[in-house]
Amino acid sequence: MKRTLFILTSTVLIMSLMLACKDRIETRQNADQAELENLYLEIEKLAKQFTCENASEWKYTAIGAKACGGAAGYIAYSIKIDESSFLKKVEQYTKLQADFNKKYGVFSDCALVIQPKSVTCDNGKPKFTY
Repeated sequence: MKRTLFILTSTVLIMSLMLACKDRIETRQNADQAELENLYLEIEKLAKQFTCENASEWKYTAIGAKACGGAAGYIAYSIKIDESSFLKKVEQYTKLQADFNKKYGVFSDCALVIQPKSVTCDNGKPKFTY
């Protein structure tokens, strides 16, 4: 009887510890995901602060990291912004996303994201041409 009680108590304790650990990992993952999303929104805000009226004043860069390699996408930005600071934020985001992918074992579709040929302006917004 004592042995059965000991085994039952031990099992419950181990399961409780495993669930608590899983909850902490999920909480950390959610916090890391929120950090990535906030940084992306900041980058997007910087990129979209000017209206696209002249395509020659716009560039693009790769952003993000797919789990199996390569860029997650591309983002257009005006050359009127502080380009050096902007590209550093994009680089930071890309590194954080690559680290996130490794840390949490993220999977992706592994499809190649096609690099745009140029940026055009359409109703004040930058659009990629392929």
